[in-house]
Amino acid sequence: MSLSDAVCNGTSKDCPSGDYSCLLSYIVTSMGGMEISKMYVRQCAKKNVCSRTGSISLPNGRIKTGTTCCSTNDCMPEKPTLPPDSIEKNGLSCKTCFTPNSKTCDTDLFTDCVGNETMCITQVTTRTGDVPTSTVVKGCATKVLCEPSHQVWKLGTMTVNLENACTNGGVYVRSSLILMVSALWLYWKSSC
Repeated sequence: MSLSDAVCNGTSKDCPSGDYSCLLSYIVTSMGGMEISKMYVRQCAKKNVCSRTGSISLPNGRIKTGTTCCSTNDCMPEKPTLPPDSIEKNGLSCKTCFTPNSKTCDTDLFTDCVGNETMCITQVTTRTGDVPTSTVVKGCATKVLCEPSHQVWKLGTMTVNLENACTNGGVYVRSSLILMVSALWLYWKSSC
């Protein structure tokens, strides 16, 4: 794992037998329009998490992720690309929060989803090792970040446990509802 803009390079490790590849993940977290962290992770992973890009949006931030894989001993996957930024609202709103040092966050705050973020996500990240901590994030997410729902990364003395719970049951603002409310408002206004 590298907490910088440089791809990390660690010792060689045998992957489990079966459907595994060498995975490179690139994760960038932004708050208030500024990048606050960049992280590369190299590890063995199931092939179903290869070649994915996605994002999670919060009211004042975004977490973007990209992954690439290769399938030969000690290979270096290509540098992952991140999804493009979008500001176009898609009509979905999700409860939102970012709470470090916790496994829960109750919130009445909502954020408007943008682009292809069509799922509401609750993501709990728990780290064990020298500096144990937990973080919970709720917001809008691309569907690709919802699966798999549970991942475990073993990175030296640290273990990262990532759990995703997603729904598409946020608050949708449908155009037919807006038209109906507008018509009722106009009717009420004209009768007064």
